[in-house]
Amino acid sequence: MENNTPRVIIYIRVSTKLQEKKFSLEGQRDDLTKYAEEQGWTIIDTIQDVDSGGKLKKDGLNALLDAVEEKLTDIVLVVDQDRLSRLDTVEWEYLKGVLKDNNVKIAEPGRIVDLANEDDEFFSDLKNLIAQREKKTVVRRMMRGKRRRMREGKGFGKAPIGYLFNKETKEYELDVEWSWVIPMIDKLYLEEQLGMKVIADRLNEVSRTPKGTLWNETLVHRRLVSKSFHGVMEKKFNNGEVITIDDMYPPLRTVETYNKITQEREKRGTQYKVTSRKKEYLNIFRRTSFTCGECGRKINLSQHGTAKKPLYYLKHGRRLRMKDESVCDVSINTIRVEGNVRKALKDVLTNAATAEKYFKFEKGKDEIKDFEKTLSSIETKLNKTHQKLERLLELYLDGSFDKITLISKQNTIKAELEAQEKEKIAVQSKLKLVQSQSWSYDLIYELFEVVENFETELEPFEQAKVFGQLFPNAVLYKNILVLITTVQGAPIELEISIDDDPYLWHKSKM
Repeated sequence: MENNTPRVIIYIRVSTKLQEKKFSLEGQRDDLTKYAEEQGWTIIDTIQDVDSGGKLKKDGLNALLDAVEEKLTDIVLVVDQDRLSRLDTVEWEYLKGVLKDNNVKIAEPGRIVDLANEDDEFFSDLKNLIAQREKKTVVRRMMRGKRRRMREGKGFGKAPIGYLFNKETKEYELDVEWSWVIPMIDKLYLEEQLGMKVIADRLNEVSRTPKGTLWNETLVHRRLVSKSFHGVMEKKFNNGEVITIDDMYPPLRTVETYNKITQEREKRGTQYKVTSRKKEYLNIFRRTSFTCGECGRKINLSQHGTAKKPLYYLKHGRRLRMKDESVCDVSINTIRVEGNVRKALKDVLTNAATAEKYFKFEKGKDEIKDFEKTLSSIETKLNKTHQKLERLLELYLDGSFDKITLISKQNTIKAELEAQEKEKIAVQSKLKLVQSQSWSYDLIYELFEVVENFETELEPFEQAKVFGQLFPNAVLYKNILVLITTVQGAPIELEISIDDDPYLWHKSKM
């Protein structure tokens, strides 16, 4: 005789360990077990999660879906559907689809939802939408509380490696057992010029991480880029606001060291691969980061020729087709510009008159007005871009597009915001410099003095290092190279002409 008794899996969930104690997983378990027994259902299993309802990937929920797909249950029993899901629309459709395809119902005490029934499915969708909005409201409240806390100068969150949180004083303190890690990483990265992988290997020779896992490149990178270790707690919130608290942690590195690390990171990558065999032939552009002025992509410094007679080219890694179907193929042999660069360095250090060919020292009222007008225009663009970002979520909730489109549009707008913020900072710095009394030839000479004996006293490797420190960034056009240095926080540009290609002769014979 066939047994028609419904099989049920009980699913219980709380969001945090705190809720586990406060709202009791055991309470949910007891209530649902009692209800299932009263209905005469067969309890197959009880599965639990201590995690957010807004996450699809949870151990318990994954086990539940596996059981559903293996046809082990007819009903999933929860105290309320929001225990099962506060998922966004895309992930909710996936979860609902697994239940629906396997004819599994969702039950709450007093109600059974059959997803094969259109009215029940609509009711279930509505509950999930309400749960999503409730979750967003809770998150917004939490974020408001965290933002308010940070504005009051109070931190929150797990202590970074090297620190402990003192519950009595409510302050972060040095963790003597692990405070050696950051100085060691900094020394290996800056002084010994090692990469992330080698640094991780060196750390593993001393100790594993506090969690007992092996160090890897990602863990090293995170500690190099973190501001925590020179005392700063910085949090970026979903509304775009960034709040910073200085002196939150006892410093394990100085601000100067952090800035050196930032500059070093920008110079490395494919442009900084130096072996002892190649140091002799190192090009001076090796530690400068190049961007294409035509298409905005990265420009690589590529070596051709032979080991004894290398040729260096500034070019794209691959050809890029532009929107107008043209191809951006900027590529120059560095001999076309390197001589002009070395001449410019000498000219700048000769006297104010020759330096005037590259820099304008007089400060006119019109120039100041132009900077102020540009700054106002950038701020207007920033406000409009922030408004665009805020409207996206409203359009998504109204069903104008799906989550994948939302994320794509958000990433595009966030990239715009980042570029506009950088532009604003650069213009503000330039305006401040022009308005000050310090913008003069003496200031430029002091900055460029580091390359006074550039060719006579420095080895090629040292030349590349010094040049990279002076010009960490550059923009390459087809006929002009723009080297970018910084004076009192303001980016200053040095335009260098590019000579004709000396190798064009062979093309005329083709």
